[in-house]
Amino acid sequence: MFKRDHTKRQLEARVRELEAERERLRDAIAGFGEALAATHDTELLQRVIVETAVEAVGATGGLLVPSSGAIFQVGDLSGDERLQLPLTASRQNFGTLILVGDRFPTGDRLTATSFAAHAVVALENARLHCVVERQALIDGLTGLANRRQSEDALATEISRAARFDNALTVVVADLDDFKALNDRYGHPAGDAVLRAFAGILEETLREADLAGRWGGEEFLLLLPGTDNEGGMLLAERIRATLAGRAILTPDGSAAHVTASFGLATLSPGMTETELVAAADAALYAAKRAGKDRVEGTPEPSAHP
Repeated sequence: MFKRDHTKRQLEARVRELEAERERLRDAIAGFGEALAATHDTELLQRVIVETAVEAVGATGGLLVPSSGAIFQVGDLSGDERLQLPLTASRQNFGTLILVGDRFPTGDRLTATSFAAHAVVALENARLHCVVERQALIDGLTGLANRRQSEDALATEISRAARFDNALTVVVADLDDFKALNDRYGHPAGDAVLRAFAGILEETLREADLAGRWGGEEFLLLLPGTDNEGGMLLAERIRATLAGRAILTPDGSAAHVTASFGLATLSPGMTETELVAAADAALYAAKRAGKDRVEGTPEPSAHP
């Protein structure tokens, strides 16, 4: 009788332990799900993965060693037993999740393995979200900012320049006779020229500057902290670099291309539209003057 009661109490205690573990796991997974819904920030997600995994299996500590970036650690790593769970999906390697504890029963090991699989899905979703987000802001051909990102950056820089009384110069660049180039060498050659010009812009601009593909063969340069004179010097350097470079087309031909540049510097009270319009007017003046040149903002009487 005593033995039967003792066994019954042991079973009841074990049932309570299992229920507590299930409740803990449900809470951990619920918290993980909330984190997934709230963020696509990979670093935050990695931190949540470690914290949730430690809680889910009752580990004393854990860490996530990503394939690149900072290591995230939680709790005490001096336990006797260690689980190492690779976080990989197809060809993507997100690193390794390591859990440390006094012991990991079979149930906890299965839980950890299942959790790692869910973590990989979450990390892959975050990666794809970043790819899509980047594609929404980047021109696919040149790798520069697209029109949307350029417009957003322009509004931000005008606001910052007004707030801190800083200079801001805008340059509009347009490749000369681009249609004729396409007609002569073909559109693949035109694409090669656009990419080459984008490369020159990236080589020349500072980290604080922004180059964007404004549309077609037209580009917008934002130069924060740069006055009119500095903008003219920079645009002239870009112009000379392009004019002196032979661009190899897909069929092996060497294309020589030039560009015209119009420049405008922000003045008090000027709007985004007015600033770009002033740079456009300067660009038109450069085209009328023979192309392959840099023009500053014309006087009002010279506007088209």
